[in-house]
Amino acid sequence: MRHLSLFSGIAVALLVPASAMADDTASLKVTGTISPAACSVSLGGASEVKLDPVKLSDFTGGQDLELKEKDASLTISCEGAAAKFRLKATDATGLGVSEPGDSHYSLGRNEQGKSNKANGYFVLSIDAPSMAANNFVLKSTDSGAGQAWDKLGNGSAPFDHDGEAFAFGADAAATEPAALTSLIVPLKIKAVLAKDPIVVEEVALAGQATIEILY
Repeated sequence: MRHLSLFSGIAVALLVPASAMADDTASLKVTGTISPAACSVSLGGASEVKLDPVKLSDFTGGQDLELKEKDASLTISCEGAAAKFRLKATDATGLGVSEPGDSHYSLGRNEQGKSNKANGYFVLSIDAPSMAANNFVLKSTDSGAGQAWDKLGNGSAPFDHDGEAFAFGADAAATEPAALTSLIVPLKIKAVLAKDPIVVEEVALAGQATIEILY
């Protein structure tokens, strides 16, 4: 009987899985993240462009009044890595313009004398000739999606209301945006005031364009 007992004990031991006796594998997890491009856009100096003061006597009857062109600059900074970005602009007021135009942005309205007329408009443009580098402007041809581009060269480029976006190439041969970590984009603002305004008291010229950065 002692032999039988010993034999039975050995049989049970052989039927126990090896994993219950000791670990013979080890798992190594490999984790990480891929972060999207993180770029910020800001206006250099003040975020407000002050137009020159205007007197009613500056107007000539029946004619719009063109004001002196103003300058601004857009600073783009990308953290971590260079990014291929593009810019779009929209009229943030929706108050209408005195004259229709692809790149005309509202300057608000004048409700004096029960006229409720648009004050005029302004044109917002990229001043590529003043850029120090990457000044070859590209304009999207796919409603701003950023997959198809036209070359505009290094001339001035107005922000039209056509849903398209602008980007910047490293040279004249570029067919897609350059990957950049930073860029300063000079802007031009040309304001035109509507003819024959009714001015009983001071009229506020209030325009606003929103510039959006996309990747």
